[in-house]
Amino acid sequence: MDTILNYKEDDLVLDLDEGINDPGIFKAIILAGGPGSGKSRVAKELGLASMGLVVVNSDVFFVQLLKRRGLSLKMPENEIEDREVARAMAKVRTDKKLSTLIKARMGVIIDSTSGDQQKSQKIISMLQKTGYDVKVVFINTSLETAQKRNKNRDRTVPDKVVEFSWKGAQKVKGVLKSLAGSRDYHEIQNDEDGTVDRSLAGKLTVWAAKLNQPALQWIEAVKRGYNSVESKDINISIMKKYREYHA
Repeated sequence: MDTILNYKEDDLVLDLDEGINDPGIFKAIILAGGPGSGKSRVAKELGLASMGLVVVNSDVFFVQLLKRRGLSLKMPENEIEDREVARAMAKVRTDKKLSTLIKARMGVIIDSTSGDQQKSQKIISMLQKTGYDVKVVFINTSLETAQKRNKNRDRTVPDKVVEFSWKGAQKVKGVLKSLAGSRDYHEIQNDEDGTVDRSLAGKLTVWAAKLNQPALQWIEAVKRGYNSVESKDINISIMKKYREYHA
């Protein structure tokens, strides 16, 4: 990826145009819910992947690290210490990826169990201050459903952990709704394994495609600043990270 720093000027113009015209810039969807709520399935049903938003999910890094270290996905008691090291590393990588995407103003889908109230508040506040339009889609299930799905997953956790996380997600629902506002907070009940209500899909697609005012101002600033050496360096850096996470 470092070769991007050596692009000719004509190449940089092309890359810059691709970046500022990328779909979903300045848009963020917080995909929240407890364990076993079926967030990935709902995201697929709603067609979120087609909106040009980049998924940020700590679980992806966590599972990769577990496998790399030869740790079991069944989360046995004798691997707690090594597993917590992997979890901490996954969180660091996730935070770094999110930070990089926000600096590049890329659209994001943040897949979260939402049990950490302070972190949820921090992320949403950071996105809003940066100029992002933020939607919260909370996927809700009963505790019974969460426990049942946990047993059928490749990566399982003890029942007491599922219950603790489920209760934490329920507590933070009100906070998420308050932060996003009632217009931008959506809740989907997903206890059944049938077809998910897709009525929200069209609205999210239109929302993601519409540029907000901060996005329009940012595009103009990037275009105007292209002639300065400093701005070129900044834009090259943005496009480098864009390529890394949008590939």
